[in-house]
Amino acid sequence: MRSKARETVFMYLFSRLFNPSDEGLFAVLAKELGSDDKDFATKLLDSVIENEQTYLEKIAELSIGYKLNRLYNADKCALLLGFAELDNFKQTPTAVIIDETVNIVAKYSTENSTDFVNGILAEYAKERA
Repeated sequence: MRSKARETVFMYLFSRLFNPSDEGLFAVLAKELGSDDKDFATKLLDSVIENEQTYLEKIAELSIGYKLNRLYNADKCALLLGFAELDNFKQTPTAVIIDETVNIVAKYSTENSTDFVNGILAEYAKERA
């Protein structure tokens, strides 16, 4: 299951907000993963980093009534993760990507964040279809 790989990328993205220079952290976090999950996590993280500015702009656009700098950091990190997976891992069903991302938010963010993240990801997926 890729749940642990997604969570690893999420933890790295969140940590990077507070310590952007700690590039070695991802390798430490990824040690816990099997080979296939580590490859998936690496590709997912690379996709987030490569498209981060575009994704942040899209999050701001879809977050009607919310300014990007006012969103919870955990929600932003999860949305970056979800956008990257929706764009680059088309073999994974959209519903699975959204569900897995919402599960991360349920674990690491606020009670209301699950509905918010679910809605933003669903709208992004609809636009892509």
